[in-house]
Amino acid sequence: MKQKSEEKTRMTRKEAVIRAATELFARRGYSATPTSEIAQAACVAEGTIFHHFKTKEGILLYIVKDMLDAYIQGIEVQAQEAGNGLEAIRGGIRFHFRFIEERSGEVMVILRDFPFQLMEADSPFREVVTTRFFHLVTFFRDYIEVGQKDGSIRSVSAEKMAFILMGMLNGLGRQKLLWPLKIPDLCQEVLDFCHNSLSKKG
Repeated sequence: MKQKSEEKTRMTRKEAVIRAATELFARRGYSATPTSEIAQAACVAEGTIFHHFKTKEGILLYIVKDMLDAYIQGIEVQAQEAGNGLEAIRGGIRFHFRFIEERSGEVMVILRDFPFQLMEADSPFREVVTTRFFHLVTFFRDYIEVGQKDGSIRSVSAEKMAFILMGMLNGLGRQKLLWPLKIPDLCQEVLDFCHNSLSKKG
């Protein structure tokens, strides 16, 4: 308990709230976690939560935005270091598997039981999630087109293949984190599958 308290003092109150909320949302679910429990886990007054985030939805929005922005930044860095379009796609896939391991708590917040009523037209969640999702689709589409120009990727519908890649990675992430069975590391198999599906050389 003393060690936990010392860790909290090294963080700002806002950081402590985010860490506690992430752990609780991932383990118990967003709807089942009251702000009083978040405050208790973060060793702050409940009023501190409302000072920084206004509502519980505000905490969730912060976690989702921060996680998706980090994912986008990481996947783009991998692509920029690649030698061609196909390697950019492969680098993005490698990063995806590392990310869901390293930040599994935040990923679980979205995958576990994300309250989709928050995606209604007038919700700020709608813009945060949809703009970043389509940013990722555009990322894959653009690098498939780059690969087609540099000769590393065969002739396919770049847009359709981008949606397929996003769906596959999202589905495998859910499988890895939510299934009750132990899922083996499938990164290399996904890399091989995408190489065989996209490579101009087959």
